[in-house]
Amino acid sequence: MVRFNNVDAVYRYLNGLPSFQVQGARAARLGLDRIREFCRRMENPEKKIPVVHVAGSNGKGSVCVMLSRIYEQAGYRCGLYTSPHLDTVRERFRINGGMITEQAMLHFFMNYGGDLQELDLSYFEITTALAFWWFAVEEVDVAIVETGLGGRLDATNIVEPMVSVITTIGHDHQHFLGNTLAEIAAEKAGIIKKGRPVVVGDLPRPALETVRRIAGERGSPVFPANAKRPGHTPGGSTAAKGYTYFVDRDGDRLEIPTDLMAPVHKWNIAMACLVTELNQQRFPISGDQFCRALLNIMSDKSLPARFERLLPDHHWYFDGAHNPQAVRQLMQSISGMGWSREPVVVLSIMKDKATKKMLEPFSVFKKNYYYSLHTERAADIAHITPHLPDVAGLPPTEEEIVHFFAGLNKEVVIFTGSFYFYSVVRRWIYLIKAR
Repeated sequence: MVRFNNVDAVYRYLNGLPSFQVQGARAARLGLDRIREFCRRMENPEKKIPVVHVAGSNGKGSVCVMLSRIYEQAGYRCGLYTSPHLDTVRERFRINGGMITEQAMLHFFMNYGGDLQELDLSYFEITTALAFWWFAVEEVDVAIVETGLGGRLDATNIVEPMVSVITTIGHDHQHFLGNTLAEIAAEKAGIIKKGRPVVVGDLPRPALETVRRIAGERGSPVFPANAKRPGHTPGGSTAAKGYTYFVDRDGDRLEIPTDLMAPVHKWNIAMACLVTELNQQRFPISGDQFCRALLNIMSDKSLPARFERLLPDHHWYFDGAHNPQAVRQLMQSISGMGWSREPVVVLSIMKDKATKKMLEPFSVFKKNYYYSLHTERAADIAHITPHLPDVAGLPPTEEEIVHFFAGLNKEVVIFTGSFYFYSVVRRWIYLIKAR
């Protein structure tokens, strides 16, 4: 049994566990029995904090970050648990924007390391339990909790939330969640709790019908985002191109200037609006606080890898589109930019995502390049060419790659395909700036 005498032992233990981020399906261990027992031994910290629980195929991380900023702007102490992380596991746990300290992580493992090893908790189960524990210890006013995979059997699903949110339903992780939208929706709708309201985004009809049926069986009222009449128009809060979004709130038409650069965020903002309205009596939030929270959400680096501009003097962007639905949304964002030059696209994709539906949309571009991440789960270029035959590989060495991109400083470049690609691209950017 590992003894956690210092934080390096914590990192070694976590890095030695299979994680979905690296191994994919082999690391997934769905089910609630292990984490329920572990949290029982911790005296159920998940029951000591008010929670908003968020699931969905896409957009759930964005909605979670928006909600955390809104509650923080209104003066509340807000916990945020999201996944995956981009650089360090500590990113998954935040209170009012600040990551968990290494000392807090070590304290958790020193106290409960024996139990988590005895129960053989998975990587995601451990991080979920750590989030619940830390938020309870820090006595947050409210916690925003993002599901990892699916909903019904996801480790986060031991919470009894004030509100459940289902952002989108698309074809993703079918080997776990089902092949049809209705089947996938049923798994996501597993987070709906008896009598607790559920907010839903722009769902396809089969998915919406499934969610409404399950919510009805549990006596849970459904609040659709389209009731907020979400809209958007180009032109946001800064000199950088952004959007102003519109939602109905408290009988008024709220105008929300932001530096967000994707039309799809109108739905995310509408869902955040509904959640705050449903919790308004317990956690009052003004329209001004709501707007100010979202004003500079990109420049504050609160939403990395969501159509993020990587350098102020380059039209280089990163978007973590990792399934067909997200790719369609990315294409919508690109078409709305009005660029005179066709983008250069740089892809990096996981093996399970290397499908015709995922890759064919990129065939409209003349210059597509591929980079294979050095992980077990990553696809190599041979997985890509059957669906995108004109794709080219990047140079073999990092030095050559940096030199290649340095020659594209006048081009529009879109890096996409996986959130796990983000840290690699950030390193390239660092090296390019250091030249």
